[in-house]
Amino acid sequence: MRRHGWMLLLPTLLLGGCTAFVTRQITRPGHHLPDGEFRELLTAQGLQRESLRTVEGLRIAYWLVPPRAYRVRGKVERIVRDGRVVGGAFKFRIGADAPARLPPLPAKGSVLLLHPWGMSGVAMLPWALKYAQAGYVAVVPDLRSQGSSGDAPIGYGPREAADMVDLARQLRSTGHLPGPLYLVGASYGATVALYVAPGLPQLRGVLALEPYANAAATIRRAPASGLFGHRWLARWITPREVDAAIARASRQLGVDLALIDAGDAVAASAVCTLVLRGSDDRLITAAALHAISARSPRARYVEVPGENHLSLPISLDRLFQPSLEWMRALADGAADTCPAFSVQPRPGATASPAAGIPASAPAPTAIPAPAAGAPATAGR
Repeated sequence: MRRHGWMLLLPTLLLGGCTAFVTRQITRPGHHLPDGEFRELLTAQGLQRESLRTVEGLRIAYWLVPPRAYRVRGKVERIVRDGRVVGGAFKFRIGADAPARLPPLPAKGSVLLLHPWGMSGVAMLPWALKYAQAGYVAVVPDLRSQGSSGDAPIGYGPREAADMVDLARQLRSTGHLPGPLYLVGASYGATVALYVAPGLPQLRGVLALEPYANAAATIRRAPASGLFGHRWLARWITPREVDAAIARASRQLGVDLALIDAGDAVAASAVCTLVLRGSDDRLITAAALHAISARSPRARYVEVPGENHLSLPISLDRLFQPSLEWMRALADGAADTCPAFSVQPRPGATASPAAGIPASAPAPTAIPAPAAGAPATAGR
């Protein structure tokens, strides 16, 4: 929550109770969308805003990013305090060229990118544009009950995965998702990607940035991690109230959150899978991700020094090029081996999120690390 949000939150806690508040946090990710001006900018660049219906009749909205030589410049700006990353954003500018002036590139494959909780596909557009510049078709959907997609009970992985498998199959049948196909997900979207993998036999690889292993265990850690708005909420919300909220949310959603364990999905997948976690993550434990990675000989856990749960998904300066090399190695290598993955060192941190942006330049588009309790949207 931003600025004086705590003034509105406190009466809610006092009147509605902590259990009701946490239940709402668990069950309602929200439809957070970028402003119209930014959507128009993306459309002007040749990105296509589309939607389709799943077999269940649920509307899934998505961005289709064709491979082109986009005029995109960007940089990661980290906010560091006492030597630790506490926030930041990936800021980028898109040139004013019309699509006709952007040379199309032959498709080397496709990447399906899945966004964090409470956001929309726009959060993954920096990754999508980078992959498209490298010659890949990028598809960036809004998960159910988020962005512009339709409302349906969320499932913390399996339900969303069924939507994405349906989306991928429909796009493959129309030629809009040429192979080889890769999955990239962040946080909530990373866990969804792990669940998607067993359902797509044509999938070549999965890059999961900060997935959660078990839904209920992660929710229990959320108040102290600041993901419910402010870390001081941990003093108000007791473990007993969180457990009661998990039970209530499970009944409302019709799914037992304690049984949502991504390790089962990893074990069922034959796909090369990278599970990445920032070493400073306070929400997801290293032990949990080690454990799910150990469920498959084709999964590997990689710890990224100096990043946390919010900063790792924006760390394109450290992760994009290695991910691209990993994907290329998968395409060229033997089907029974998974290539190595090496993380690049973290560049010098930026003390201020505005540093390095000329005062006379147009305001860049910023894709922030998801703010605790206030999912970020992209804007001009």
